[in-house]
Amino acid sequence: MNVRDVLKQYERAVAIVHYRPAGAGFTPYPGGAPVQNPAVCLQVSLLASKVSHSGQFIRLGDTHGDEIVGWTPMDSLEVLEILGELQADSKTVVPLEPK
Repeated sequence: MNVRDVLKQYERAVAIVHYRPAGAGFTPYPGGAPVQNPAVCLQVSLLASKVSHSGQFIRLGDTHGDEIVGWTPMDSLEVLEILGELQADSKTVVPLEPK
């Protein structure tokens, strides 16, 4: 899943993500490799209010439990699983209902 699709469904999602591997026409890392090994899974809060004006970047690390900090190109992240919805207190996560 991509970050944009998640933000269409949830304004405040807590998710497991990884950096997409370069290749197959995808080159978001000009002159280099992903910031983190794509095999490493990380938890982040994806907040619609933290998307840049251009819609290309998302700010991560402002919420307790985020394992990525800074402005990150949204196309470089792949969402592996949505864990739940972050509540207004920015601490409580309501887990998604199991399928």
